[in-house]
Amino acid sequence: MIAKSWLSIQIILALLIGLLPVPVVSQAPTKAVDFDRDVKPILSKHCFACHGPDKQRADLRLDRKADASRGGESGKPFVPGKPENSLLVRRVTAKDDNRMPPSGDGLSTAEVAILKTWIMQGADWPDDGSPTDPADWWSFRPLRRPAVPDVGLAQWPVANPIDAFILAKLKDKRLSPSPQADRRTLIRRLYFDLLGLPPSPEEVQDFLRDDAPDAYDKLVDRLLASPHYGERWARHWLDVVHFGETHGYDKDQPRPNAWPYRDYVIRSFNADKPYARFVREQVAGDVLFPGTADGIEALGFLAAGPWDLIGHVELPETKIDGKVARHLDRDDFVSNTIGTFLALTVHCAQCHNHKFDPIPQEDYYRLQAVFAAIDRTERTYDLDSGIAARRAVLTRLTVGLPALVGGTAAEIVRASLKALPPPRVAYVGAVHTGKGNFAGTGASGGKPRPIHILARGDVTKPGREVGPGTIASIPGVAPFTLAPDHTEGDRRAALARWITDPNHPLTWRVMANRIWQYHFGRGLVETPNDFGRMGQLPSHPELLDYLASELRDHQSLKKLHRLIVTSATYKQASTDHPSYSESDAENRYLWRQNRRKLEAEAVRDAILLVAGKLNLRMGGPSFQDFVIEKPEHSPHYQYHLHDPEDPRSHRRAVYRFVVRSKQQPFMAALDCADPSLAVDRRNVTQTPQQALALLNNRLVVVMARHFAERIAHLGANEEERVQAAVRLALGRDPTPAECEMLTAYAREHGLANTCRVILNLNEFVFVD
Repeated sequence: MIAKSWLSIQIILALLIGLLPVPVVSQAPTKAVDFDRDVKPILSKHCFACHGPDKQRADLRLDRKADASRGGESGKPFVPGKPENSLLVRRVTAKDDNRMPPSGDGLSTAEVAILKTWIMQGADWPDDGSPTDPADWWSFRPLRRPAVPDVGLAQWPVANPIDAFILAKLKDKRLSPSPQADRRTLIRRLYFDLLGLPPSPEEVQDFLRDDAPDAYDKLVDRLLASPHYGERWARHWLDVVHFGETHGYDKDQPRPNAWPYRDYVIRSFNADKPYARFVREQVAGDVLFPGTADGIEALGFLAAGPWDLIGHVELPETKIDGKVARHLDRDDFVSNTIGTFLALTVHCAQCHNHKFDPIPQEDYYRLQAVFAAIDRTERTYDLDSGIAARRAVLTRLTVGLPALVGGTAAEIVRASLKALPPPRVAYVGAVHTGKGNFAGTGASGGKPRPIHILARGDVTKPGREVGPGTIASIPGVAPFTLAPDHTEGDRRAALARWITDPNHPLTWRVMANRIWQYHFGRGLVETPNDFGRMGQLPSHPELLDYLASELRDHQSLKKLHRLIVTSATYKQASTDHPSYSESDAENRYLWRQNRRKLEAEAVRDAILLVAGKLNLRMGGPSFQDFVIEKPEHSPHYQYHLHDPEDPRSHRRAVYRFVVRSKQQPFMAALDCADPSLAVDRRNVTQTPQQALALLNNRLVVVMARHFAERIAHLGANEEERVQAAVRLALGRDPTPAECEMLTAYAREHGLANTCRVILNLNEFVFVD
């Protein structure tokens, strides 16, 4: 009995022992640690606030594999297999000020154990799509012409390779293209896209009556050959390079000689200048193409942005604010050049290595060194190269002749020099002449200033001096080298050649994307000024590379335009397809054309055109649609004092004098580009202020009256005059209902008010 009871007690004790908790010993768990399940939540909870997508203290980012593996200022955060040697473990277990996170309760014992075990087991981090090589990004990969997709026998007319790429993507997304737009829509679309002006009623009728198979192609060629093409596309370019005709900042003094750069861009586009030369002229035209007017005027690109008059003229470089002004001036040279041609946010590397792209801080300051001897200044030049050569010879003789053969010969030389046509003056980026007390970005005589890496971008903390260079990590194109005795111009020439190297992976993609954007309202890459890792991925990467290859191989922007606008993709109707809108609301895959709101300049020019007042004279100094008050120190640009009847202001908007500090109110209401910013893609808004501006602005009221005076002679009665007004404004006849309503309105309120109504129609300010 006792034995049996003892046996029962033993069984019960054994069971109890098995049920009792085992004392916990603090040690790392031995089971396999999964990064996504176990580690990432810990990093997200404790680390991402300071080392995540929004902030990267000490240049360390822990939310992506590639960045975490690369490490930060203190080194790599972990050593696989060695938790005791891993910076991450040491920091989260520190007992002093080095502990991370610096505030709060810190990591629990269990969380630390998970991190240690994960590192001990090899720190396995699954591929999250971030490239292990910072340069392994789509836009940095070599540019190769892709094969055109084989789409078989398609019901949709595949007019050229663009359509094959688009159709292949549409099939993949289970979408279908839209039918072709009607011919009236096509001619209006083409005119605004290529010229920025509407077609006349006669031009519309001629196109509608032309039933030749190549009627559309002939129209495209005629518009591309028009001088108004350059005016239209120059405005797009001037947005990107933030061209303005005042300095900006608080003084905002005018630049009366900035306009030659605008004319250079128009002339270059009209001549279909090879794109590589167009780029090279703007960076180093005076060096690579000496003796040419384009080589000087193109340098207005470098001087296009804002400039701090006080910081450069009134403050010496010994003052901190003077140092800051000169640093910002060189930064504008760098960011404008690299942003425009390569779409990289290189200016983000002023204070530290770029957080997202392979651009170290040293490379940024090497680019600053390229521009270390130039300033914004005025240069005299001759349009005729022969006159320029003669002027140079005579100028040299005026110095040497008096001492050699006496005053009479010198007087003859001076008279010959005076008889030459006066030279032109352009506001450009070049070595400053040294007049006055100016001490700008560069040093006198063209000797570049020394450029130092600034600790955290602080001008009071210069570090190691660096020489000129480029972004070394971009594959396919080698950084340039210069001789020890190189000149200032050699630096810019080397950079210009580097940008336009046929193997450069960015140059051709960036410009092809810009051209596409202005034809469809959005680019294949929706961040046209950021092709880095913070930018958007291309919707059609193969198509972009095909277009970029076309540009690189043929160097013709007009050829690229023609390829795009003759595609069936471009010629699609813009009508909606509800089921497709559900899956692709933004029309990224182009199953239809995008209906687009006209830019401010196109609306203004169209108003003047239909009113019969548009002056199509090209080139020369800009017109001013304002009155300047107090011009001596800080000009006040008063737009409300300008007379809209002044015929000098009836030229195309591209010739308007562009003020930085105070935009033209009517143009600003219609989303005109801010000239203080590099505008790669304009805002497109629809606001009550726009409707009020189109109805009540003084220019619109005046032009509506002139519009009414014009149509008064185009009809025998109100009905015929209304029909003429609709044809002029919209390129079509009014419907019977429209005609009846507008005629009744005209009889009650007059033709001028009726014309104001027509100018406010959606159809006038949108293009289908």
